Amino acid sequence: MATITVGQQPKTTKQRRFRWQTLWLVLVAIYWVALLIGIVGDFFIFKGPTFLGFKENGNLWSWLQLLGAPVFLIALPLLLKGPRTQADQQAAAQQSQADGGMSDQQTQTDLKGEQDRQQEAALEAYQDHILQLVLDRNLRESQPGSDVREAARARTLAVLRRVGKNRKADVLLFLHDAGLIYKGKAIVDLRGTDLRWANLSDARLNGSELSGVDLSDANLNGTDLKWANLSDGRLSGADLTGADLTGVDLTGVDLSNANLNGAYLKGATFTLEQLSKAQSSNQGGISQLQNRVN
Repeated sequence: MATITVGQQPKTTKQRRFRWQTLWLVLVAIYWVALLIGIVGDFFIFKGPTFLGFKENGNLWSWLQLLGAPVFLIALPLLLKGPRTQADQQAAAQQSQADGGMSDQQTQTDLKGEQDRQQEAALEAYQDHILQLVLDRNLRESQPGSDVREAARARTLAVLRRVGKNRKADVLLFLHDAGLIYKGKAIVDLRGTDLRWANLSDARLNGSELSGVDLSDANLNGTDLKWANLSDGRLSGADLTGADLTGVDLTGVDLSNANLNGAYLKGATFTLEQLSKAQSSNQGGISQLQNRVN
């Protein structure tokens, strides 16, 4: 077990660099002081045959020159080490940043994958539950307001709150294919359901009971809604490009800023006021839509 002395802190990189720089400055200072002494001694003091073992003819100067070689050999790595250390630290910092970015991206990918798995599991559990109500509790033969119908509605609203826009479409298609939301005889009441931003592109929902459903900003591009009941719902901002709205009941539906380009409206129920709001952002004006109504 390591022992930590109180009041003693580990040396940082900056502290170690400061010590090496200090040593380098001391060595340089010693060299220049010795060099100065040698020059002065040569010209003014050390005249004569010998003095402290040094002979004339500039022997002290020669020794100082010789002394300078190891000083510079020691100093050179230190001079190179500083910039190199700084460059290594910058490279390490950049690598750490890159690793952090990749880690964040991987985390987001993992979270998205986990959310997808949870939503898929919720959808499968919902489908199993509804099928169990159909088979074991005779959901299709149940009466309006019965406990089994209320249970099916509650479970449907709960799963729609949990899943994303693509799986909202899966829920709706499941109910349609199971015969639980047919117009005039719907078993699961979807009135007040939030299906905003749902991706129902090219879905087959003909004859569905969708009265009072909020489909604002939904993608209904090419969707088959023939003879469906959408009355009292919301389609504001929805993309209905190329949708088949033959015989659709749009009574009281908010169509503001809905895109009806290419939509087929023969036999649909709506007012010119509704149509004018839908046309506000579309090319061609009301006349083109009226041509597709007749």
